Amino acid sequence: MFVSHVVGAELAPGVIPPPPLPEPAGLPRRVIQETGRRRFHRNRDRGGRQEIRVGARLGFGVAGRLAGPLPVRAGFVMDALAIARIPLSRGRIAFGLLPEFGYSLLASTHHTRGNFLTAGIGLGVIAGPAAFGVIPRVVTGALDRERVIGVRTGLIAEGSKDGGFSLEVAHEALSLPKGVIHDLRVTISLTVLLGRR
Repeated sequence: MFVSHVVGAELAPGVIPPPPLPEPAGLPRRVIQETGRRRFHRNRDRGGRQEIRVGARLGFGVAGRLAGPLPVRAGFVMDALAIARIPLSRGRIAFGLLPEFGYSLLASTHHTRGNFLTAGIGLGVIAGPAAFGVIPRVVTGALDRERVIGVRTGLIAEGSKDGGFSLEVAHEALSLPKGVIHDLRVTISLTVLLGRR
């Protein structure tokens, strides 16, 4: 059988026309949804600004006399403080302010007793529920019925999610009419801070 490859309107007698070519299969439809260009969020990758947190801490500890005119060498101390943690920068680890103010008690032998008001603002690092910093404070009040004024500088480390503990080691210098006394204080506090982490 002879098949002609001649394309035209007419075929020679006895020539069988070629079979028709199959229709090409259609391409499958593909839906592409555009989402826009992906942006690099610097603040999101670094973390947003932490929230300001406020609370209180109740501390108990000991004070050892380093120098001064009083004969008592050691005593019991208690702190009842209102505190806040104020981040200054963005990120999960941020620099921040650590303000504190409140009441402080010193009690020892020979009826030695001191009642003080303290207030100060420290600088430290805030990492979520944890904070580390140095807090200088002004101290004023009465010690053995004598007016005193002084400074207390403490190194503090704390961890408080909803409730936690803090450790502070501080040096305190108090000016009395008879001289200046220097104490080393170590306190462990129950700390409660409110606010979103």
